[in-house]
Amino acid sequence: MRFKNYTNLFYAFLVVAGTMGFSGCSKDEEKDQTPTGTSSSLATAKIGTNNFVSSQVITSTEFFEGLTFIEISYINKSADTLTINIKGGARTGEKLANEVNGNDTEFNFGLNYTKVDGTDYTLSDGNKGEMTITSHDKTAKIIKGTFSGSLTSFDFNNDLLNVTKGKFEAKY
Repeated sequence: MRFKNYTNLFYAFLVVAGTMGFSGCSKDEEKDQTPTGTSSSLATAKIGTNNFVSSQVITSTEFFEGLTFIEISYINKSADTLTINIKGGARTGEKLANEVNGNDTEFNFGLNYTKVDGTDYTLSDGNKGEMTITSHDKTAKIIKGTFSGSLTSFDFNNDLLNVTKGKFEAKY
């Protein structure tokens, strides 16, 4: 009888220890999924008739066709997201343009806005965007600038959204 009690106690111990071990793995995996480029940087803009002020930023560096791009996603308290993509080689004082006209596209930066309801806006055919890099410290990996542009709903229903007075700062 004692052996059976010890066996049951040992089995219970294994179940509890295993559960704790798996819980620990979940937490470690969760930590690994946190973006490494997260910072408290800020973006502000007038988007349509609303003022956008970020409360969170997530940054990453992407490689595309031999070029490095910095992707910065700013999220406001309403969970809307403003995403900026910039050529990593952008220099302080450089003025970047993005004009989409059919197949003739000048792409130096990208600008997207996603509302919490899932509506996406992007630079598209006939729209223009402008950005000025006011500071880019490539050693410290801090970039600052101003931006504006006309965005069209991603489903191309001719819903136009103007972005003005945009300012951003991010550590990437």
